[in-house]
Amino acid sequence: MTYQALYRRYRPQRFSDFVGQEAVIRTLRAQVMSGRIAHAYLFCGTRGTGKTSAAKVFARAINCEHPANGEACGECATCRALLQESNLDILEIDAASNNGVDEIRELRENIKYPPQIGRFRVYIIDEVHMLSTGAFNALLKTLEEPPAHAKFILATTEPQKLPATILSRCQRFNFSRIPAAQISARLAEAMEENGIAAEPQALSRIARAAEGGMRDAWSIADMCLGYAQEAQGGLTDDLVREVLGAADSAFLFRFMQSVIAGDTAAVIGEIDEAMRAGLEVQVFLRDICRHVRALLLAAVCGEDTADVLEVTAEDAAEYREQASTVSQERLMNLSDLFLRAEADARWAQQPRFALETAALRACLPEAELQLSQLSERIGEVEKKIASGALVPAAPAEGAPRQEKVRAAVQKAAGTPVPGRAAAPAAAPAASPVGTGLSGEAVWKSALQALRKNPMIYGLAMNGRFHSVEDGLYTIAFEKGAGAIHVNMLNDEARSAEIAAALTAAAGTPCRFRAVTADAVPDKAAEEAAKKKAQENLDRVIEMFGRENVRVID
Repeated sequence: MTYQALYRRYRPQRFSDFVGQEAVIRTLRAQVMSGRIAHAYLFCGTRGTGKTSAAKVFARAINCEHPANGEACGECATCRALLQESNLDILEIDAASNNGVDEIRELRENIKYPPQIGRFRVYIIDEVHMLSTGAFNALLKTLEEPPAHAKFILATTEPQKLPATILSRCQRFNFSRIPAAQISARLAEAMEENGIAAEPQALSRIARAAEGGMRDAWSIADMCLGYAQEAQGGLTDDLVREVLGAADSAFLFRFMQSVIAGDTAAVIGEIDEAMRAGLEVQVFLRDICRHVRALLLAAVCGEDTADVLEVTAEDAAEYREQASTVSQERLMNLSDLFLRAEADARWAQQPRFALETAALRACLPEAELQLSQLSERIGEVEKKIASGALVPAAPAEGAPRQEKVRAAVQKAAGTPVPGRAAAPAAAPAASPVGTGLSGEAVWKSALQALRKNPMIYGLAMNGRFHSVEDGLYTIAFEKGAGAIHVNMLNDEARSAEIAAALTAAAGTPCRFRAVTADAVPDKAAEEAAKKKAQENLDRVIEMFGRENVRVID
């Protein structure tokens, strides 16, 4: 006999079979009992939460000849016929592969035919957000005023992608993630039905790994049972952890205690132990992030930790105990650190190195960790200033040097100077003091401002800063094709726009001119020649004495 996957074997056939979604199921049942059946429904929620299954059960219930308490009886001729895959009254359409206008036009042509067996012909359109814009427009009128015998049930994981015109024509039902406790209880019932020994911790781990999706839980359980059959044993927590590649909770507590204590040798040793056991870096980092989150919530929630984290009272007590040994501020810093490491490890050529670096930094004392993060931020600000992307305002001339440095760094970092009122936003007009930037930095900053005019920016970016004298910025272009750039940029309107950008960047009135490289002397070459001549003169004076040397221009 062909094996059938657990998620197909245990797919709900009645409303009473559903796990979670109590509010949705209660409302659908009430509509069946009252006969107030809408013409269009929208079922939305994350994967594996029962949207399509609920649509099928609801379709059978509204067609049943003798519904009881809002449920299809399953015994009448209509129920038996609708349970067969070949029935034509419940049509399931995959919008991912039938998303064009032609498919919707065909649906509009076929919808006028009455049902063959029951009272209603139900169209279930799965992943409806995949329909094209033209298909949505073609569906609008039919969805708003279908024939009396036609009902629509749209299912999607991304309702935000649906047009408002579609949303307004449907009754919307949100399918939420299923709590881990309910998933674990349903798995326990299935294991008992099949005579399979399963540890509660193992089922709880599967439920947490499913992240609120019952179908995911069945798939993980199926995979673990296959491994258990090969190992000739029941479903144990160690087996599930090995299949999932997850770290043991005791190991995570031990690892985090080493991090809190700052024991770098122990931390590296535990990482090596995990890697030798075959644990993936990404999985390990994800488990660490979950553990830090649990500690943070335990510190905040106190006695409600067990309900918030959906863990046992014993586990919640252990989280609270470890959370009491570290401050909430450090836990938030650790959370930022490991979340960033998880993202970095995904693209790193050596993911383990990213993990080890993050773990070693996490071992730093709280003050040093904050200082390290501040140093990173200042480094980023310095790079932006060097590239001209960020122009800090100069402090007052009479301010002490230390105050000037602090003001510049805090102004660039976007934080106010202690003891000083926040200054109003600077106007784009030039100030008499100026920004104090070098001529080349002013040019780079002006280039960034010119991005709003793609034509001028495309021409100007090919030039290089040459010099600035009395507010006149000279930008040189290579010979040949550069002559075209010079002629276009020296146009009065373009030149004025560039001069305005330079004025805003420099803080003083500026002018602009574009020249070809052969039309201006090479300042660097001139400086090098002057330096060489001075060196030769110094050598001559040293040999013969200054009184014996006369320089003639």
